[in-house]
Amino acid sequence: MEENNNEEITKKKELGLHTIEKSFNRQIDESIMKLHSGSLRSGNRIEFEGSLVILGDVNAGAEVIAEEHVIVLGTLRGLAHAGAKGNKNAIIAADSIESAQVRIADIIKEIERPEESEEELLEEVAIKKKAFVKDNNIELE
Repeated sequence: MEENNNEEITKKKELGLHTIEKSFNRQIDESIMKLHSGSLRSGNRIEFEGSLVILGDVNAGAEVIAEEHVIVLGTLRGLAHAGAKGNKNAIIAADSIESAQVRIADIIKEIERPEESEEELLEEVAIKKKAFVKDNNIELE
């Protein structure tokens, strides 16, 4: 039993989730918000103890981490982690979610993209705009 717990702790540290100390659900209808004007490039990272609103794209290799909600008024291609201190009521919203992974609290959703031409993808794949927790899994809609 202890071995499984150690494996889980190691896995969380590898994923950057080791700062989550406890899981909680708190209503965050009203929260402190930070507004970032401009797109984030690869290597950029923004962390905030409230909700984050990005006026631009979050490109692949960039990270956005918020204790509450993450809102991107652009395309999300990088990592977004909402509810970073364990709040599963947090959401991630964007004009288009195209990232390989999103995180809410301690739940991780890997998003697999089929390898097809860009035109075929646009025709077959509906644009995902919101990520939220339902039944302890991250749902995209």
